[in-house]
Amino acid sequence: MAKRKASKKSVSRRASSRDDKSPGYMVQIPEPALVRRDVLESLREVIIFMQSYEKFRHVQEEKVRLFSELKVELKVLNSLLTGKLKFYFPQGKLRAITGEAEDKYEDHEEATYMKSKSAPEAGGPSPAVHHELDELESQLKDIESQLQSIQ
Repeated sequence: MAKRKASKKSVSRRASSRDDKSPGYMVQIPEPALVRRDVLESLREVIIFMQSYEKFRHVQEEKVRLFSELKVELKVLNSLLTGKLKFYFPQGKLRAITGEAEDKYEDHEEATYMKSKSAPEAGGPSPAVHHELDELESQLKDIESQLQSIQ
């Protein structure tokens, strides 16, 4: 038996280019107002979720900032206890654990802490966070007004 070679048929490119221009199918939506309302309600829920996430993120940033301030203040208090109040403690036969290198490091930390306390603090959230929240709020109002017009 001899093998037959499959012959390739040429496909017309004109027919495929006509099909690309017009859609080959159409979908009918029975109640477009209800579908639009459902989409807008889901968008409203997404925006509300994004707002709550932004508030959560702001609280987390504030928490991190407060913990870092607390850490610096504790280092300063420890340096005050070991450095300046050491003279008021009774003399014992034990040697001090801290050396000169650590004392210099603590003095440097105390100086940087005093400089940071004199600088003005950014107490409120950054303007970018306010801008994002304002934008989300305006989008939420637009969606709610569209929902009111549909109902």
